Amino acid sequence: MKQLLLGLFILFGISECLIAQGFNSTNGRNHPELNWQVAETAHFKIMYPQRIAGIEDEAAAIAEESYRVLSENLDVEFNYKIRVYLSDEDEVNNGFAVPFRRAYTDIWVNLNDYSEIWTGSEKWLRKVLAHELAHIFHFEAVKGNAGLLQNVFATPRTRFWSEGLAQYQTEYWDSQRGDRWLRKAVFDDNLNYNSGQALDDGRLVYALGNSQLRYFTEKYGDSTLVNMLKYRDTSLGFIKYHDFYEAFDKAVDGGYSAFFDDWRKHTNVYYNTLASRMERVDSLDGKSFGFPATFLFDAAVSPNDSLVAVLGYPSMTRPVKRLYVITTDSSHKTKQVGEGRINEDLAWSTDGQQLVYSRLVRGEHSSLVNDVFVYDLNNGEEHQITYSRRAKFPVFGPDDDQLSYIVNENGTGNLFTHDLNTGQTQRITNYQGDIQLLWPQWLPKQNSWVFHRFGEAGNRNLVLLNRESGKETILDDGELDNRKVVVNPSGDKLAYVSLRDDVPNVFIYDFETDQETRFTNVFTGAEVFGWVSEFDTMATEHLLVGASESRTKDQLYFVEADRETPEVSNDYVPAEYASWKQKTPPVLFPDSIAPAPQLISDRYEYASFQNITHVTSFALPYYSAEDDWGIFATSNWTEPLGKHTFAGGGWLSIPEPAKNSYGAFSYINNQWYPSISLNVYQMPENGQFYGDRYLFEEYTGVDVTARWPLDTFSGSYQRSTLGLKLRYYHTDPFERSKFLQMSNIEAPQSATIADLELAFEVKKQRPWSRNVIHPLDGSGLRFSLSAANESVASDLSFLKADLNAYTMFPALGLHRVFIQTRLQTQFGNPLPQNYIGFSRYDNITLNLLEQVPLRFFGDNERVRGYRDFVAGDQVAFASMEYRVPFLPSLQTEILGLLKLGSTYATLFTDAGMVFEGQAESGESGTISRWGAGGEVKNLVSLFGIEFVHSLGIAKPANQLFDNQPFEVYYRIKTVVPF
Repeated sequence: MKQLLLGLFILFGISECLIAQGFNSTNGRNHPELNWQVAETAHFKIMYPQRIAGIEDEAAAIAEESYRVLSENLDVEFNYKIRVYLSDEDEVNNGFAVPFRRAYTDIWVNLNDYSEIWTGSEKWLRKVLAHELAHIFHFEAVKGNAGLLQNVFATPRTRFWSEGLAQYQTEYWDSQRGDRWLRKAVFDDNLNYNSGQALDDGRLVYALGNSQLRYFTEKYGDSTLVNMLKYRDTSLGFIKYHDFYEAFDKAVDGGYSAFFDDWRKHTNVYYNTLASRMERVDSLDGKSFGFPATFLFDAAVSPNDSLVAVLGYPSMTRPVKRLYVITTDSSHKTKQVGEGRINEDLAWSTDGQQLVYSRLVRGEHSSLVNDVFVYDLNNGEEHQITYSRRAKFPVFGPDDDQLSYIVNENGTGNLFTHDLNTGQTQRITNYQGDIQLLWPQWLPKQNSWVFHRFGEAGNRNLVLLNRESGKETILDDGELDNRKVVVNPSGDKLAYVSLRDDVPNVFIYDFETDQETRFTNVFTGAEVFGWVSEFDTMATEHLLVGASESRTKDQLYFVEADRETPEVSNDYVPAEYASWKQKTPPVLFPDSIAPAPQLISDRYEYASFQNITHVTSFALPYYSAEDDWGIFATSNWTEPLGKHTFAGGGWLSIPEPAKNSYGAFSYINNQWYPSISLNVYQMPENGQFYGDRYLFEEYTGVDVTARWPLDTFSGSYQRSTLGLKLRYYHTDPFERSKFLQMSNIEAPQSATIADLELAFEVKKQRPWSRNVIHPLDGSGLRFSLSAANESVASDLSFLKADLNAYTMFPALGLHRVFIQTRLQTQFGNPLPQNYIGFSRYDNITLNLLEQVPLRFFGDNERVRGYRDFVAGDQVAFASMEYRVPFLPSLQTEILGLLKLGSTYATLFTDAGMVFEGQAESGESGTISRWGAGGEVKNLVSLFGIEFVHSLGIAKPANQLFDNQPFEVYYRIKTVVPF
C-alpha cells in the first residue's frame, strides 16, 4: 500500500501541470492551423495568429498604457516582459491570467456580442486586456519566494478581492459589472456568492469585490491598498509570503471581518434608501406566468400570443440549459424542445410554428462558434441553418421565409438576411472597424430593422434601418444603453430594456409621437420579453416582464401595457453613502486608446519551446520504513498555448536507492489536432486483488498515446474521443512468492511486452451537483482493442476486446435505475495477472484525470455476493442498481481535510458468465454468477478530492431468502464505469 500512496502523491503532484493552461483548457481542442506571431514592446510580448495581424498594434498601445497606469497605481515593476496571447479561434467572451512566476494572459478577441455582457463605452480589447493585466500586476504585488506553494499555507489572493481590484483599477462602476447584482444581493440580504444556489453568484463575486475596493480606498486611501499588498510574513525563517487576511489585520483594526461589517452596513443604507423611492416587483401588479425553471435566460411570445418560449435552468444544482414551449391558456401545457448551449436570442416565425435561436457549436477547425438553428413545432425537429458562420440574434423577416441575423466578421457586426428556401444570403449592412450589432428586430409597419449598435466611439444607440432606402435613424441618446427591443402587436411602438438606472428597466418608444416613456422603475430591475394583444382572460395589451427581488428565483409576469410609471430622481440619496461609486484610482485609464505600431520594437515568428514556463517544483522528505526513506520531488513546466507540457516526479530512497526509488516523466504535445503524450516511468502500477491477495507490479517502460476529440459524435453535454496507445514495458510483480501457493490460480509473471491499444469512447452526462455519487442521467459506450505479438519485441502474443456500456433511467422522484453491461474476450497468452473475469474483492476506482498516464488499479468486475476469483477467455457481465437518495449530507468534517457528504441507498443485482473459465474453487468451464443485495454509498472529500465509498451486503440470488449469512463488503468505486 506504500507504493499506492506514493503513486497517488505523484499523480496529484503533477495533475495541475497535466491540465493545459492555454486556450485549449477551455475549448478542448488544438488549433495547428494557426501561425503564431510575436510583437515585442518595451514591457510586453504580444502573441497572435497571423490571420489577425494588425491587432498587435491595438494591443501594444493598450498594454503599454496599462503598464504605465498600473505600475504607478500599485507601485509594481517587472523584471521580465509580460506575455499576452490573443486568439480568435473561438467566440468566447473571456480572457484569463495565469499566476505562474512569469505570469501571462490568454484573451479571445474579434468578438461581436461581448457588449451584451457589459455596458459602458470601453471596447472589448481595451477593457479585457487592461483587466487581465491588472490581475498580473496583482499577482506580482503579492508574490512570495515559494511560488505556487504559498497557496498551501497562505491565502495570497481571494477571488472577490482579485476581481474587485482589477475592476477598480481599470473600469468605472456600472450596471453590468456591479450595481444590478450587488443591489439585489443587498436587498435580498444574500451576499453569499459561494452558496451555489444563485445564477448570479459569479457576477456577485465581481460586484462585491469592485464595491469593496472602492469603499476601502475611499476610506483608507490608495496608499493603504499598496502597503497592504506589500505586506509579507515569514515561515520557517526563509519562506516569505503574502496572506490577504493577515495583511488586512495590519491595515484595518479588526481585520477583514470588521471591514466587511462596516462595508455591509454602508451599502445597506445606500441601497435601501434608494429602494424607498423606487418600485417593488409587486407594484407591477402583473399576472404571474409560471415556467418549469428556477432561473431565466430568455423568453419570447409567439405572434398569436398562444405560446411562450422560455430558456432557463432548473436549478443551480441542475444547471442544464433547457428550452421550453408553454401555452398561455389555462392548461399551461409545457414541452421541452431543446437543451445545451442555446443563446439568449429566441424569436418566433410569423405563423408561430417555428422557433429560431443560435447555439454555440463546433465549426471549422473545431472552433466554438455561434450558428443559427430553427426548431419546427410541427415535426419536433431542429435544423441547423448556418455553418461556421459566427451568426447570432436571428429573427424572422423581412419575408415569411427569410431570417435576419448578425454575423461577426472579425469583430465587426453586420446584418444579413437568409432565404430558408434557397439558402441564399444577402448583406444588409457594410460596417467596417470596431462596430458591433446586437438584437435586431424586423418592424413590418416601418419596413425597417431596429438594432443596438455599439459604435467605434463607444456610443450605444438603437438604430432604425430602412429596408428600401438604407437610411439610418438613431432613436435615442448614446449614453442610455437601450437594448433588446420587442415590438407591440400593431407595430407602432417599441419596448426595450435600458441600463440608465444602473439596473435594467423597461421603456417604450412611440413612432407616432417620437416620444419615450418609462414603463418600469423597479429597484431590483425588470426586463421585457414580449408584447401581447388581448387574449384569454386578459382584456388589454400586456408586456411579458421578468422581475424578481430574490437571487434564488426568477419570475415572469404579464403586466398591463397602459400602466403609468413616474420618473423618480435618485438625488435624494445622501452623498456620503453614494460617493464610493465614483471613487477611482489615482491614475485613470483612458476610455479609448489609439493603435500605436511605433511601440513595437520587434516582430518575429512564435517559438513555442522558447516560451516553456515553470509551473511549480518542490521536494519533500518521506518515510515509509527503516530501509525506505528519502526525498520526494516533482517539477512541472508548460507552454502558455498548451503546445508543450512537461511533468516529472518521483522519490529517491536513501538506504536502498536501486530497490526503492521510482519516478515518472510525462510530455504532452498539443501542436496537432490530436493530443500526443510521451510517458517514461518506473513506477508501482496496476494494483489489484489477485486471488485473495493484493498484487502490485513494477512497470518500467515507455508509451506514446494519441487522443483525438471527435466532433461527429459530440453534442449537448456529450463528448467523444478516439485514442491510440503504443506501449513498451517490463512488468515485475512485487513479492511474487506470496502468490506461488494459490490453488487453481497461476502465479503472476514477469514479462516484457510491446502492445497497441485502440479505444473509442462516447459519453453523455448532463451537469448535476452530485454527479460524482448520484448522476440523474447519462449514458456511455467504450470499446477498446489491444494486441501484442511475440514477433514485435514482446514476450507474449494476445488480442483483447472490451465493450463496456451503461445508461440510466428515471424512476420515482430522484430515484434512478442504473444498468451496465460489459463483454470481454481475449485470445493468445496474456499475462495471468492481466486476466479477464471476476475479482474476489472490489478493485478501487477513482475519478482521476484522463491525462494521467499511470494506471494504478485493475478494472475487472465483481459479482457481489460471491467471494471467489474466476478467470477465463470470454466474459459477459451485467449489473442493475436502483439508487435512492437517503441523506443530503452526513455533516461530518475532520480537521477541514475530510468531509462526509451526501448518502444514497442502493438495491442491486449483478450477473455474469465466464466462458472457458477457471475458478479459485476448482470449478471450470462455463461459470455463472448471479448475486443481489443492497448498499449505502457515501460521498467523501479528502483534501478536496471527491470519491465514493460504499458499505453493502450481498449473497447469491438463489440464496436470497434462506438462512445463509449475507456477505458484508466495503469498496471504493465510481458510480459509472468510465
